[in-house]
Amino acid sequence: MNAGSEAFYFDNIFFDGVLGVNDEDNNRFSMYPNPANNTVNIASTEAGSKLVAVYDVLGKLVINTELNTDTLDISRLTSGVYIVKITQGNATSTKKLVVK
Repeated sequence: MNAGSEAFYFDNIFFDGVLGVNDEDNNRFSMYPNPANNTVNIASTEAGSKLVAVYDVLGKLVINTELNTDTLDISRLTSGVYIVKITQGNATSTKKLVVK
């Protein structure tokens, strides 16, 4: 570049495809109550057990269990926000849980 001149560069970036979650998997599971105290219910539109992983805000795995019922014991969790990953068959959903 010469003194006194200016140069500008632009790049066009295009994404082909969907960036997001599968709504069908997300709607398959419901989690209530939220916020919760000692237990939270995780219901599915399908019968069968569910794999449930709970992570704290730092990404540390704090609960990893297989649920044969809809009730998850969260009594040992401290108050805060957690991420809950629910897997059943080929369906996976991630939800936010607030513990009071």
